Amino acid sequence: MRKKIIRASFTLCFLGWASIVMGQEGNDQACQQALQSTCMKCHGLKKICAKLDQKDADWKKIIGIMGQRGNLSQETQDTVFTCLTTSKDPKKLVCDK
Repeated sequence: MRKKIIRASFTLCFLGWASIVMGQEGNDQACQQALQSTCMKCHGLKKICAKLDQKDADWKKIIGIMGQRGNLSQETQDTVFTCLTTSKDPKKLVCDK
């Protein structure tokens, strides 16, 4: 009985870890696509990558201004904001290609 519990616990931990890793990869792909389809419409890669180096950037303000200029929906702006503020390395999603 104890072996079954240990095996089941190990299996659940492994599946949980795998889903987190796969979820992050899917999230990174969605963020990469969002950044490329919004920011790169108007800006070159060099300008975007330079901005992503700035650690103190006010992304909410920047995205709001760019969203108005690029006529981006609020949902798209929110997606880009989330990508830039929750990704471990947003620069890697766009610049390291």
